[in-house]
Formats: sequence, C-alpha cells, structure tokens
Amino acid sequence: MKREQSLLQIIKERAAKISIRKRKKRNLLLLAISMFLANVSWGIAYPYLGVYMKALGGSLFLVGLLSVAFNLTSSIAQYPFGYLSDKTGRRKPFIAFGIFSSGIAYLFVIFATTPSALLGIRILQGVLSSSIFPAHTAFITELSVMEKVGSTFGFFNFVENMGYMLGNFLGSVIVKLLGIKSAFVISAVISIVSAGIVMLIEETPHQPSRSKRLIIPQESRERVIFEGNAFRNLLKGKMGIFYLSVLFAMIASGQVYSVLSVYFEERFGSQWVGILFGVDSLAAALSAPFIGRAIDKKGAKKIFILSLVGYMVVFYGYGAVKSINLMIALSILSGVKWSAFVSAASAYVALKTEDRIRAQAMGMLNTMMSIGWVVGPLIGGYLSEISFGLNFLSSLVPLALAVALMFAPKNLKRH
Repeated sequence: MKREQSLLQIIKERAAKISIRKRKKRNLLLLAISMFLANVSWGIAYPYLGVYMKALGGSLFLVGLLSVAFNLTSSIAQYPFGYLSDKTGRRKPFIAFGIFSSGIAYLFVIFATTPSALLGIRILQGVLSSSIFPAHTAFITELSVMEKVGSTFGFFNFVENMGYMLGNFLGSVIVKLLGIKSAFVISAVISIVSAGIVMLIEETPHQPSRSKRLIIPQESRERVIFEGNAFRNLLKGKMGIFYLSVLFAMIASGQVYSVLSVYFEERFGSQWVGILFGVDSLAAALSAPFIGRAIDKKGAKKIFILSLVGYMVVFYGYGAVKSINLMIALSILSGVKWSAFVSAASAYVALKTEDRIRAQAMGMLNTMMSIGWVVGPLIGGYLSEISFGLNFLSSLVPLALAVALMFAPKNLKRH
C-alpha cells in the first residue's frame, strides 16, 4: 500500500512539473508575441513624434525635449511601479497597463494642437508606460530556467528588435500613403492588441514582499511606498557600482544617438539615415540569440564589459570614418554592442538579486538607463553645436569611467 502511494505521489509530482513547464512555455510565447507587437507599435510612432512637433510649430529645442521629458518622468516612475509589482507579486497587470497606456497616449497625440499639449502627452506617457519595464524584465527571469537566463533575454531582445525594425519600415509606408496622424492611430491599435495578448497569460503570483519599512516619496493623496532596505541595498556595494557604470554608459549613448541622425544626414544624405539605423536594428536582432548563449557560457559581467568597449570603438569610429561602407560596418557593430549591453545588464541584475525585489532591481536598472538619456542629450546637443567630432570624442570619457568601475577593487564591494 505504501509503495503504491509513493508511486502515485511520484506520478503526481512529475505531472505537475510537466504542467508547469507547459504553462511557462505558453506564457513565454504569449509575452514574446505581445512584446513583438508593442515594439512594432513604438517603431511606427516614435520616429514621427519630432516631425509632428515641428509641424505644430515647435522648435528644435522642444523636439529634443520630447525625449528628455519622457526619460525623466520614466526614471522617476519606474521604481515605484517595480516596488508595487514586487509587493503584489504580480507582473502581468503592470505589463498590460504600460503597453495599453502607451498606445492611448499615441492616440491622444492626433488631438494635440500646440507644442505644449504634445509635450504634456509625452510626459504622461513616460509616467504610465514605465510600468512595463521592471515587471517585463522580472517576468522574463521568472519564466526562464535560471542557468539559461542570458539566452532568454537574448531571445526577447531578438524579438523586440525585429518588431521595432518592422515598425520603422511600416511607419514610413503609412506616413507616405495615409499621413502622419494615421501612423499614430495604427500604432495605438497595435498597442491595444498587444496589451490584450498579455492578459491571456496565466500568471501564478509569487510570494509578495511583507516588509513594513516604508518611504513616502510622492506629493499626492495616494501614498506610494517602497521597501527601504531594498532601495538602499540596490544602491550600495557591487550592485551600486554596476548601476553607476550603466548610468555613465547611457550618458555617452544619449550624447551620441540624440544627434546621430542629423550627423548622418549632413554627411551622407537623408536617404542613408533610415538605412544606417535599420542596419543597426537588424544587427541587434540577429546577434541577440548568440549573445544570450555567450552570457550563459562566459558570464554577464564579461559580456557587459565587452559591450562597453564596443561603445568606445563605435563612437570613436563615428567621428573618424568617412566612407559609407565603413559606416555600415560600424552600424552593424553598433547593433551588436547594444544587444550585448542590454542582455548582459539585464542578466547581471537578474542573477544578482532575489525574487522578492527583482522587479525593483530591474526598475532601478531601467531608471539608470533613462537618467543617462536625460543627461546625455543635453550634453550632446550643446557639444554638437560646436562640433560633432568633439561630441563623439567626449563620449569616450563617461565610457572609460564605466569600464573602470567594472574593474573596481573587490574590497569596495563591502562598503
């Protein structure tokens, strides 16, 4: 009798494991489809926000402010959303809400009649859509096998880059055939469909955080609370050093990429702007699965450092290269290093943090990236008025600091 009961228990446990694996695979597939469509949506609409701002009579300064405003508000909002995701033990609602909010914001864009109205919509979009990112990266980690987390992030980077690239090409066709407002409407519809697909995911909430230590950060009637220990721990020791390295890298990125399209247009003509950016996105997508496997074999830290070196080579090359063929080669390297950077950074944070604070940790990662893209474009816009070459060369300074931090003495990690 006992033997039969033991055998029955083994069968039940195996059946449960098989069921869990099937559910994880289904959830990964649904999330991948959703994020592909979300990136198609963003790829359609985002490149034309600046064009629409100019059509409304906005200055080039206001065009740049669209990016700064979005990244600034997103930086502020991501950590609270990450905390709430950890506190409730849920990922799906935050991903769906962020994608849906982003789409509705693009729909509202067509009703903007002044530059200030468009800027206000962009600020609101930055706040609400920021709920996606910490929950998205934490959910990917939880759905993957931990020893394969790098490969899983590589797969999602491939899917998302392919979606964004497709959106870029679709956007240009839509604007040419139907007009710029139609691009925003179609983008909104695709985002709403994407959010609906997220809701089909079968989520089993993890154990929520039970910490009673609170911080009250916002000037509003609703109190948003953080887990104080989690916040402080993420910003000290080796994690704090890593986040600082990410920040310096993204400052350099913002310096260069915020003005790069203008540089390409002046040097090679407007027809090459889309081609060079398209090559970059394609290289990022195609290299992502290979980079994911490299992270699993060699470690996230090594690949992250290599990506920083890649940034330095690319940014120096932008100022030194004169021929279009060499610039295409640089664009390929640019896509590869970006794929390596984002996959390695995400995998590093995922593997270094506990389940209960993982969304907060991912939110902190995205916040550092967003802050870099607030500071970097301001520096890049100023220096590029003097010389593009000066801007590209100066970007090597924060990148060198980012590399140096990753080789900080081990005893710094204890403080």
